Amino acid sequence: MTRLKNLSHIDFEELCRDIIGAETGVRFSAFGPGPDGGVDGRHSKGEEATVLQCKHYAGSTFSNLKASVQKEIPKLSALKPKRYLLCTSHSLTPQKSDEIGELIGKYLQSPEDVWGQEDLEEAIRRHPEIEKSHMKLWLSSTAVLERILHSGLETYTQATKDEILGDLKVYVRNPSFDEAVKKLEREKILIVSGPPGVGKTTLARMVAYHYLNDGWNFYAINSLEDGFSKIDDSKPTIFFFDDFLGRIELDRQSLLQRDTALATFVRRVRNSKNARFILTTRAHIFEEARNLSDHVDDRRLQLAKYLLDVGTYTREIKSYILFNHLSVSSLSQDHFSSLLEGDWLKKIVDHKNYNPRLIASVSSDCLDDVVALDYPQYIYHALENPGLVWSKPYRSLDMRSQNLLVALFFGNQFGQEIDELRENYSELHRTVSAYYSQPTKPGDFETALRALESGFISIFGKRVNFINPSVRDFLKAYLTEREYLNLLPQTARRVDWAASVWRHVKGQLKTHPPELKQFVQLFKGVANRIEKTPSQRHVKSSSNFHSVSSDDLSLSDRIELLFDWWQQSGDEYFLDRCLEVLASGKVELVPWHDGRTLAELHWQVSNFVDSEITQKDKLLRLIEQRLVHAIEGGLPIDEIMSVVEAVDEFMADTAPDEVTEALEGVVGYEFSETEEAISHLNTESELSEHMEHLEQLAKVTGISPDSALQVVSEKLVQYERPDYDEHKGSYTRPQQSQRAEFSDEALVSLFSNLVDR
Repeated sequence: MTRLKNLSHIDFEELCRDIIGAETGVRFSAFGPGPDGGVDGRHSKGEEATVLQCKHYAGSTFSNLKASVQKEIPKLSALKPKRYLLCTSHSLTPQKSDEIGELIGKYLQSPEDVWGQEDLEEAIRRHPEIEKSHMKLWLSSTAVLERILHSGLETYTQATKDEILGDLKVYVRNPSFDEAVKKLEREKILIVSGPPGVGKTTLARMVAYHYLNDGWNFYAINSLEDGFSKIDDSKPTIFFFDDFLGRIELDRQSLLQRDTALATFVRRVRNSKNARFILTTRAHIFEEARNLSDHVDDRRLQLAKYLLDVGTYTREIKSYILFNHLSVSSLSQDHFSSLLEGDWLKKIVDHKNYNPRLIASVSSDCLDDVVALDYPQYIYHALENPGLVWSKPYRSLDMRSQNLLVALFFGNQFGQEIDELRENYSELHRTVSAYYSQPTKPGDFETALRALESGFISIFGKRVNFINPSVRDFLKAYLTEREYLNLLPQTARRVDWAASVWRHVKGQLKTHPPELKQFVQLFKGVANRIEKTPSQRHVKSSSNFHSVSSDDLSLSDRIELLFDWWQQSGDEYFLDRCLEVLASGKVELVPWHDGRTLAELHWQVSNFVDSEITQKDKLLRLIEQRLVHAIEGGLPIDEIMSVVEAVDEFMADTAPDEVTEALEGVVGYEFSETEEAISHLNTESELSEHMEHLEQLAKVTGISPDSALQVVSEKLVQYERPDYDEHKGSYTRPQQSQRAEFSDEALVSLFSNLVDR
């Protein structure tokens, strides 16, 4: 199949202008959609004009091409060009070429001025710089597609070759792409931000494709630990972290779990010659994170300087996006004709809720029941009510499938292991189905999983996630029925799942304290078994390598949850559970996390629990004991600094001697026993980062770092890395023509191509 078939009409015109310009040595002016009199490109010298006409008819019939050329003859009579060139993506035999020449007649100087598919492909081979500047050409090649499919990018997103090409056909390159590459090359870090559905992930993937075309390695990561394990200064590598700040909501605890690691990884990438890091996040979440975290936008990290905000499209770009989606759809010409009636196109393209994700839905969903005359109203109604994109298909699901989506929604925001999802689903499905008198079967989970795959969820290995963040957004707005929500707390088998349910309902009822107080009581069952699940998962491999990963909520997060339930209800049962959980020691401490959060929890108890409440003093003592255990439990140097800052902020006047002495002990160890403290570090980057941490810790504590820095410097000399050649991402900007404002007339002219083809 010819690569030209993957080009839109606009892409094809730009390619033909570049090719003919390169072949003739003259520059052809571009004309946007509109009453151009049959001109796609023009070169003028004095009164003599050369006119270029482009006919994108790959996959169409020769009779359709001839009919289209026939329509141009009257326009040529009016233009009277000295020379006329015709380019078409249709494959032309000598006989077909002669027939086209006969139609054009006297305006054709030479048979060579009719360029068919084979002529264009040969010219692309003669001018590799043209192929480089047209992404849809080189990305369509078999070699590049295979490289992408084996790179990890499409394995991660579960895309197939056909799906990559499908996305490519509707993609419209806009100024954000050039800005993204420029910022990524300058800073080595790129954060693509914007509202849901504006094409953040698509832009990030297209940038990654460019680097893959230059031979870079690619790693899509779910965690920063994945990134640390893959970074290699000798290999040019681009890392991709999609929606890195979470899928829907952000709280201080979940952010604290990864912002320090993020700061470290960003520094690691910036210090490497051959690493690039692309992240995506929704704009409102990034702004919320900046308010919640000292690390996301402090002087040390300054993520804001890596930010590229996307989602503001020109009218022309929005028109091309809609045009491209419709041109590859299975809709009839009657559907297209109805869009040209009245001012529907203007109302759609200029709508305040326009975004590429919604346009993809209304042009590619199963629309068998939408008659042609009603199609414009259908699109407009979707723009007026964007939640309906998922509402109709969700409501058509059976209860077992709906319950699985709800179980996934309240689970880990970055997806769930299949076994964990099954655990969250089983009790939920049984309870909800019984309440609504619906039958259940042993195989309901597997049946629902199969039914939802590709449509609502994606399964990668043993991990399940929503196929698109907008599904989660829809469920957040949809799950409001109190009768249904009241069933959920009793079905929770994991604390993090219960906490997610609580946050969801708390957000809805924050202005209705009495109802919120009643809802808290439904969590007593969870509070009673809150110690049952582990905070960490320990895995020992066959090679005796021992790894630790998070499992359910940490000890401090569970205490904060119980404390929040007490604050909202006034029921001292929850305070008693705080005491029992802290005293039992059944929940394993996560030192790097609990060390910071317990300090803030101490402040909350000190300030929000009245002195007459008998549990207060004992609760403070137990928090202090656990904090000491966390500090002495083995904190890395960057986390020591975070705990010092947290204690200074939340316990400046209340920290007991035990806490102060514990901190002085771990801080003193870093400065006085430096050689032992760095014995496990054996790369230049690790040692350089340790020096940075020592300097920062010295500023916080007032201790001189000189002797410790000298020890690290002496060891650093032993690990000087080779001076690897720096790789640069290369790309060629396509020639952009200066066009006037995209008028209503131009809009109608563009979409007329869908009817005339």
